[in-house]
Amino acid sequence: MRYAIIPAAGRGKRFGGKKQFVEVGGKSIIEFTLKPFEESPLINKIVVVAPAESIPEMESKVRAFSKVEAIIPGGCERQESVFNGLKYINGKCSEVIVHDGVRPLVTKKLISELVSAYQDYGVEGVITAVKPKDTVKSVGAPLEGSDFLIKETLNRDKLVLVQTPQLFDFGVLMECHERAIKEGFWGTDDASLLERYGYTVVAIKGDYRNIKITTPEDLDIFRVFLDQMAK
Repeated sequence: MRYAIIPAAGRGKRFGGKKQFVEVGGKSIIEFTLKPFEESPLINKIVVVAPAESIPEMESKVRAFSKVEAIIPGGCERQESVFNGLKYINGKCSEVIVHDGVRPLVTKKLISELVSAYQDYGVEGVITAVKPKDTVKSVGAPLEGSDFLIKETLNRDKLVLVQTPQLFDFGVLMECHERAIKEGFWGTDDASLLERYGYTVVAIKGDYRNIKITTPEDLDIFRVFLDQMAK
């Protein structure tokens, strides 16, 4: 049994509202996100994590998705929201995919490639990632506004930009979340918890179009990619 947890409990402080409910062409971002998981034969069930006060609104958006087993309340941070999802599905599956609710251009092909890599490598986690196109530099002390002192230029050949979906052994991910809570450790993604506790994670090629909606400008990019993918 393979579940997908879709954390969509953000309140969109940088965006100016709850991004998961923003509509493009008459359909909300969360609906775009869920569609490939609903249609993929590799996904058995889906759990959506939403802001507690927005569960009724989320219910109205996901009504057409038969694989959505539950909508559960999230936490203050993404890590808490994923952990809530893990607790809900505990004992129900051996594998779990975690995917950001505001990455609406994920594809069935990418989900399939993720599952194939997990089976081929036999590791505890597989994630999607792309190579940075820009020069990446390490910065030092902040100056005025958003300015920084530059420390060094990093080797792009040794860097990746991490995306979701990410696929894990359920028991391992649950253990790592429990340990992180006890230690007060907060990771920026679920794979960082596995890395911290010595498990093996493999990155496969993601998709540059698999963007995360973070700022209003990202919606413009989403619309362009959506049009391209529809042709």
